[in-house]
Amino acid sequence: MKHLHTLLALIVIGLFIYQSILVLSANRQAPRVIKIANHIVYALIIVSGAWMLMQLMSVNAPVQWVFAKIILLLAAISASVKAFKPDATSSQSKVGIVIAGIAYASIVTLAYTKPENFF
Repeated sequence: MKHLHTLLALIVIGLFIYQSILVLSANRQAPRVIKIANHIVYALIIVSGAWMLMQLMSVNAPVQWVFAKIILLLAAISASVKAFKPDATSSQSKVGIVIAGIAYASIVTLAYTKPENFF
């Protein structure tokens, strides 16, 4: 399950970068297929993450960093929605992309470091 979750995370980041390039360079929206794929991948990454969280909690592993990742994922999704809206201004798109990019970078950092005493 860990490999699937990692693959899905890479796909999410790839889709985010693709949509960001479209919005920033040509001020175009992503094709409908990309938007649908984004929703599917988000759903799958949440399900696979929840599955792994249940496994970690069953063996009493420290999982405080997982809750920080969940909050950052919600921030990234929220910022991405605002950035990729068709009626968003250029500055709103740029700020949303920066916020989502920082959130994704923080998620990846937490995933690799797994601090035990995060809170």
